[in-house]
Amino acid sequence: MANRENYNKIFENGLNHINAAKLLAKSSLFGFAISHLILGIEELIKYQVMLSYFADTKLFDEDINLKNRKSIFRDHIKKHDLIKEFQQSISKKFSSDYFDYLFHKWTGQELTQKHLEIEKNRFKEIGSFISVSYTDINIPEEERDAFFKWLDNANDLKNNGFYVNWTGELTFKTPSEIKKEDYEIALKFTEAFLKQTEEVIKNLDTTDDELIEYLNTEL
Repeated sequence: MANRENYNKIFENGLNHINAAKLLAKSSLFGFAISHLILGIEELIKYQVMLSYFADTKLFDEDINLKNRKSIFRDHIKKHDLIKEFQQSISKKFSSDYFDYLFHKWTGQELTQKHLEIEKNRFKEIGSFISVSYTDINIPEEERDAFFKWLDNANDLKNNGFYVNWTGELTFKTPSEIKKEDYEIALKFTEAFLKQTEEVIKNLDTTDDELIEYLNTEL
């Protein structure tokens, strides 16, 4: 499992960013802390993508291509869009629509626009499984919508947390303007996504021998 040893480094780096954020928050450096939380979740989705890619190299081929300007190794917005794609795949509604999509496909019925949207989601198989088997990790729908809106501004928020920016007038925006309340919102979303990644995705990444050993230990 040499590949796993390598892509696990991405997961560990994500954890390091999140832990660094918590240390910075203790010193009331909430701007820097938020930036590290965002870098942390970017690493977590990158970890998920690479894990999926090594299981099926057809998945996410363009997303990891280093020559692609929209690669997850070059583009931050791409990573935020992939987080949304994963969150959609584990929603209760998506799971219901996914099984309807499978029924239409298996019975040779014409796929509707809704089914075609389901088909495009690269996390659909694992996401639907998670939605049914791990309902406690799902972010509630109204909070998920808030998470998506937060992600839309996450790249700017990350930059604002790191840098002093000139407004073009006589004032500057500094990381110190980011407050504890902003950090707490970011931490809530980060910890929810970390739980999904660590307690489910990472735990499911086992060999047959490891699974048998785990089951024998539990028994």
